[in-house]
Amino acid sequence: MSDQPGPEQPAPANPPAGPDLPAPAGAEVGGDRWRPSEPDRRAVADRLRQAVDEGRLDLLEYDQRLRTAETATSLAELDRVLADLPSPAEPVLLQIGELAITRTTVFTPAGPIPLRGSHWTDSDHWVTERKIPTWAIVVAVVGFFLVCALSLLFLLAKETHYHGVVDVTVSNRDKHYVARIPVYSLQQVHHLHQQVGYVRTLTAG
Repeated sequence: MSDQPGPEQPAPANPPAGPDLPAPAGAEVGGDRWRPSEPDRRAVADRLRQAVDEGRLDLLEYDQRLRTAETATSLAELDRVLADLPSPAEPVLLQIGELAITRTTVFTPAGPIPLRGSHWTDSDHWVTERKIPTWAIVVAVVGFFLVCALSLLFLLAKETHYHGVVDVTVSNRDKHYVARIPVYSLQQVHHLHQQVGYVRTLTAG
């Protein structure tokens, strides 16, 4: 009997199909199949709220899409919630009255003004008044009936009240806008001046 092996059998051209097996641990999965994180869902919810403010969605559509985002099981499903919405606008860095300032633009009710190269001025137009505070009137009236007429001395108490406007002007070439911002305290006035000072540091960017 010969000890030499017989001829090698060729491998089958098409191995029999077996059951589908899950990808081994560590195997790369397409990004569209990844499960969304909570920050992913919050970002979509924020964009949906912005779309409502822009008039792109009504409240019913917003509610339906928000529910879809909350139950999405993949990033692809989450992306479809925003598929027909444009990319979000630049975030607002600062709000001064009706002026919304982004990294590149000042949005005014009269139209946008480029931030770079813009000029800013602020001027105060406000007055002070001295008035009898409400608490002094109450104490004087109650004290008059319970104690004596000396309680009327509380009516001599005075408080200083501030009111008026601060004009914030932004201009860039042929574009010009003045925001008249009501103020009711010195703290408001100082805060507006600080905001305008900060915007001036952004105009060269």
